[in-house]
Amino acid sequence: MPHLLYHQFYDKKNSTTQAIRTTSRVIFAALTDQGKRSLRAVGELIHRPKSSVHRHLQAQARRNRHPESGFWETEEGEAWLRLLVFAVLYTFGLQHHVGAGALSDFFQLIRLHTHVGVSPSALQTQLSRMEALLPLFQQQCEASVPTRTRQAVVAADETFFGEILILVLMDLSSGYLLLESIQKDRGFDTWFAQVTPRLEALGIEVNHAISDRAKALIKLAVTGFECTSGADTFHEQYGLSRWLSPALGRRKAKADQCCELAQKALDQPSRGASTEEKAALAAQQACAWEARAQVEQAQQEYQKQLLGIAEEIHPFSLEENTRTTAESVVAGLETRAQALETLAAQQGIQDTRSALKKFRAQIGALSSHVSFWWLWVEEILLGWSLDEATRQWLTSKLLPVLYWHYQMRKTQNRVHRKRYQEAWQRALEAWKADPFHSGFSESELQRWLEWGEWMVRQFHRSSSAVEGRNGRLSQLYHNGRGLTKCRLAALTVIHNYGVRRSDGTIAAERLFSTSFPDLFDWLLNQMGELPLPRKSRHRVVHNPLKLEIVPA
Repeated sequence: MPHLLYHQFYDKKNSTTQAIRTTSRVIFAALTDQGKRSLRAVGELIHRPKSSVHRHLQAQARRNRHPESGFWETEEGEAWLRLLVFAVLYTFGLQHHVGAGALSDFFQLIRLHTHVGVSPSALQTQLSRMEALLPLFQQQCEASVPTRTRQAVVAADETFFGEILILVLMDLSSGYLLLESIQKDRGFDTWFAQVTPRLEALGIEVNHAISDRAKALIKLAVTGFECTSGADTFHEQYGLSRWLSPALGRRKAKADQCCELAQKALDQPSRGASTEEKAALAAQQACAWEARAQVEQAQQEYQKQLLGIAEEIHPFSLEENTRTTAESVVAGLETRAQALETLAAQQGIQDTRSALKKFRAQIGALSSHVSFWWLWVEEILLGWSLDEATRQWLTSKLLPVLYWHYQMRKTQNRVHRKRYQEAWQRALEAWKADPFHSGFSESELQRWLEWGEWMVRQFHRSSSAVEGRNGRLSQLYHNGRGLTKCRLAALTVIHNYGVRRSDGTIAAERLFSTSFPDLFDWLLNQMGELPLPRKSRHRVVHNPLKLEIVPA
């Protein structure tokens, strides 16, 4: 009931504001078209009393103090002004968490405060209305989607900002935020109570869940979703980097310092230094250079093995494009672990946090990404009752080409991109050399291509997309204004329906495979009229130490 009364009050206030603006615009147009006429004549022309015309003309004279002010009195100018104000509030106020005070200063700098109410309190009212409207848009869009079962690979995580705990659940293929909720705890019961109604409402069936090794998240996948729980590759690599990267960095800095001191001693030897002493300084410099070279080589080997962990977790081999299995992934990851263990022993680095032990404990969960994906592929092909030749062509020729092409475009690491491109070229040559696809019609081949592209987008091994979302929320939180439930709900809708990828699609379109109205256009139609400017009251704070009755 209070929410309804608020909207009724806002609609009544909005209609009054619209009437005032319309009357002012009509008077301005009448004076522009008819030239100089008496107030009574203008009032008779627009069916308004003389006093009303006089009052509006006085208000116009107070507003129109700048060269561009006349444009704001026209219908086109008012529409553009409304678009400008709401676009600034939507982009900077909501998406970038700029405060109402800073936005008010901006609008005053561009001289809009004479035509629009841009005080901090007025702008905060508009921002609050936007926060209330945005969840309604998502509810309408989700209600308009046809009901059907959608299979998904999800990532779950929790993030903390001070005393705020946020539960995040994302569909990895589309980037759609299924859940983003502020809660008091992160136990299994809380997760399950929040997630279950959302998945049922959207018709989503979780086939695979990726997360860190929190017990509640593992239980959510195994017990709640009844699927496998895959370990996050990003977290496992981060755990190893916390162990080796700082230690190697300190050794590199110490080696650089030793080389610098040795070079300085060799360039400026003490007076009367003998030949033997100079030779000793040169030998000392050579030892320092050799030690630095060893540390640099160790750093390169560490980077190679750390990146190699991600290279092992693919459904196809990078070198031969053959099908990988869980067993081959386990063997490859164990080889990487042994190489890092040998490297640490050579450099004398102790594993005080048992990082390598924790990594080895998660090798099985890391390999589950590959085994799950291949099981999904086999179930789909088995359901279509394909012959063995077609199945072999799809799994060994078509899918490798599409997979490496997708990974090549997706990765931002130039080392990985180069290797993926080489693997894609080898797979493409093998596909061209196989004449099996020549027997398909164009429509049938297109159907297989669409299925293959959809299938390769279902392979995930990391929840880095969720980590990126958490980082974005962290930036907003640390702007100094915190996060409320209303603001978080609005940001969730903007992420799902307002943020576009490089291909021009939004997360909701990628998940539901349908188009939706433009979020900002819908919001613009719902926001109503801009508030009218009000004359602010400047409070004067008297200084008790200044006695005005006493002459200076």
